[in-house]
Amino acid sequence: MSPGNGTAAAERVLMKTSPLWSRERRGPAAFGVALVLFTVAVLWPAFEVAGRLDDTATALRLVSEQRRQADVVAGALASVRDRLESFGYVDEPLAEIRASVRELDGLVRALTANPATADAFASSPVRAIRRSQALRADVEELSTAWGAFRHAVVPIAAFSGVPYADSESAGVRLNDGGRLLALETRKAIAAVRKQGPPLIALLGRVATALEAESTRLSGYLRLLMLTALGGALALGVGLAYVAFARRRATQLLAAAERQTGDILKTVREGLFLLDARGRIGTVHSASMQRLFKRDLVAGLQFEELLQPLVPEKTLHTALRFVEVLWSERTKENLVKSINPLQEVEVSFETENGQESRWLEFDFHRVRHDGKLVNLLVAVQDVTQRVRLAGEIALLRERAQSQVDTLLGVLSVNPRQLRSFLSDSDAGLKMVNARLREPARDDAAFRQKVDAIFRQIHSIKGEAAALGLSSVQGRTHDFEGQLKELREAPALSGGDFLPLTLKLDDLFTHLASIGELVARLAQLQPAAVAATDSRAMPAGAAPAASVSSPPGPGQEDDLTGTLRQLLERIASARGKSARLVATGLGDIPDVYRRAVKDIAVQALRNSLVHGLEEPAARAGSGKPGVGTVKIDFRDEGDSGFRLVVEDDGAGLNLSRIREAAVERGILTADAAARIDSKQLLPLLFRAGFSTEQVADGDSGRGVGMNLVAELVRQLRGRVSLSSGEGRYTRLSIVLPAAAAPAALAG
Repeated sequence: MSPGNGTAAAERVLMKTSPLWSRERRGPAAFGVALVLFTVAVLWPAFEVAGRLDDTATALRLVSEQRRQADVVAGALASVRDRLESFGYVDEPLAEIRASVRELDGLVRALTANPATADAFASSPVRAIRRSQALRADVEELSTAWGAFRHAVVPIAAFSGVPYADSESAGVRLNDGGRLLALETRKAIAAVRKQGPPLIALLGRVATALEAESTRLSGYLRLLMLTALGGALALGVGLAYVAFARRRATQLLAAAERQTGDILKTVREGLFLLDARGRIGTVHSASMQRLFKRDLVAGLQFEELLQPLVPEKTLHTALRFVEVLWSERTKENLVKSINPLQEVEVSFETENGQESRWLEFDFHRVRHDGKLVNLLVAVQDVTQRVRLAGEIALLRERAQSQVDTLLGVLSVNPRQLRSFLSDSDAGLKMVNARLREPARDDAAFRQKVDAIFRQIHSIKGEAAALGLSSVQGRTHDFEGQLKELREAPALSGGDFLPLTLKLDDLFTHLASIGELVARLAQLQPAAVAATDSRAMPAGAAPAASVSSPPGPGQEDDLTGTLRQLLERIASARGKSARLVATGLGDIPDVYRRAVKDIAVQALRNSLVHGLEEPAARAGSGKPGVGTVKIDFRDEGDSGFRLVVEDDGAGLNLSRIREAAVERGILTADAAARIDSKQLLPLLFRAGFSTEQVADGDSGRGVGMNLVAELVRQLRGRVSLSSGEGRYTRLSIVLPAAAAPAALAG
């Protein structure tokens, strides 16, 4: 037989056996239905009739036992009368009366009790009485008759003591109690003669009715038993047929299970069912052991399967997602689009350490008769796909970074770029030197962090001003690691090792910018001769061209850099601002780099913290466009003065107090009492910021600390003043004498 014919034959067999299997499976179901019907139609009524017969028999026995009690009471009363007349002992007949009263009381209570209080699994006379209206009427009449009978007898039964008195003169005679007992006995005898016969007749009538009901129920029960016997024979025949059909169905089921097992052993995906309690079913694909690296999977909670492999947040989200899938009101296709486990990273402990892989979970609802009963979960190992996508994304990111760098370089004035590369190279070398400096205690380590923070922040500020986003991004990440070190409870030399990698990346990136500039210079040979290679960092090529010194009306490089920074930050924050700069072209070389860093930091603070948005300015009666003034002037023997002033909202003293309390610098009481002049110096502390979230322009608490440190190194003075709602002014005085050569640009 050819393979094609074999496949076709197998399909025909499956088509034939599937309906047969369905028919065989219907046999046990039909037998089960028949058994239930038999139980309901025959056995349950038989059980009910047997219970009623038991109740009736109990009631009949009770009534029969007490029928003679009225005669016993009558005889006992006569005995009491006779013994009183002959001065005999009356205790024995009185005891008989009391016993008979108790028995008849018990009989009446048993026949008139509330059926609801009767034990469902024990015989109850009252249930037998309540089922017959005639019996209920007889029992009510019996209760009334017994009440009259009992009323006459109770005084006799209640007597206690001795009814006689004995004296030497009179001899034995009835005492007062005896005379009263004799009187009550005569009354009771008369009443019993009148009430006894009706009471006895009622008891007989009730007993006769109960006997008739018992006979009727016995016949009905025999009929039911005969019916049950016939049904049992029929069910026996059916059971034999079902056993035969079951055997055939079992054979087919075994074949189907083998086929299912072959599929589950072969398929590479992990397949399993999840019930409403979040428990994994007993049947799953063999790939589950390979995917999750565990032998036992069946019966586990889905949470137990994921908990050692994924972060707590991912686990919580996944469990919430599964919970939503079980909601009938949720549309499956809609909720599957937000599956948090479409690509989830899992980690395994191996002999070689941690192994990470990526798994994809797909969920499908399983319904039976329209009701959601399970979730079918399919798991695939998508590690190769994720890694390939990551590599592609990395290549795209690198390509985009190169394009961004190229565009950034092309948009920068060559002289400004040359100055930036030179200053950045010097700054990174100072960072490298700082990293190499030995430190022995925590305070020295923290001083090292602050010093490196200031250098990196300075480079970041100028990169942002020039629009070199690639450099700004790398320095911002560098600051992130520095911030973690600053917030660490204790520091050691090993904590600084990751910074060397960041520093090497910055050196490499700046060198690549230098190489890019060199390639651009080859496209402009005429500009190469004008390039001052001495201003480039080591290993970098000369800039593409050199702009002539600013002539009359031409903007100097620092002013242009600051204007670019202002435009970028104002645009990003939805503000309108203009820059008014004077004297920046006359800064001595010895102060050039320091003044540039100070101006950049002060301008960023003005734009981020000082100037309001146009709507807020209009509400305060101000022009929509804010103004930042930067003025540098030579004051002769007094030195040089740099003033940066904006017409914004001024310093937010309340927020400064709150930040001081949040950072543990001041207590709440001290912050409330401190004078504003004493509050402003806090702005120059390392790590102090009023912003709660850091971004590319603020929030690290480094800018003003950098300003204060530069002024200190230059042996100058710095002051800060503010007018609420009107201005903020930073004023710096630098000495006329030359600053140390290390600070020169």
